Amino acid sequence: MLDEFPNLYADVAARYAEIAPIPRFVSTFMDSYRERILYGTDMHPTEQMYQTTFRILESADEHFYETDRFGYHWALNGLSLSDEALRNIYRENALHLSGRK
Repeated sequence: MLDEFPNLYADVAARYAEIAPIPRFVSTFMDSYRERILYGTDMHPTEQMYQTTFRILESADEHFYETDRFGYHWALNGLSLSDEALRNIYRENALHLSGRK
């Protein structure tokens, strides 16, 4: 759909447990669409939540568990996104959509 609709954006809220088990595919996908993906979460904004979501998006950590946060029993992996992709996902895309850029 992102290819078909150039004005479509997506966010990563409520998807960390689904994207972290398949890091190579998701990392390539998010890099390809880095100008149309937004950071988001539907979790309570605690320090642990941010540490976990940042670990998934930024690190290259492999095979870790976050059962308290997600309640899933499968391993998660860091996506090791590029600095450019992270800058877009965390900030630039939201600025663009809000008309501040």
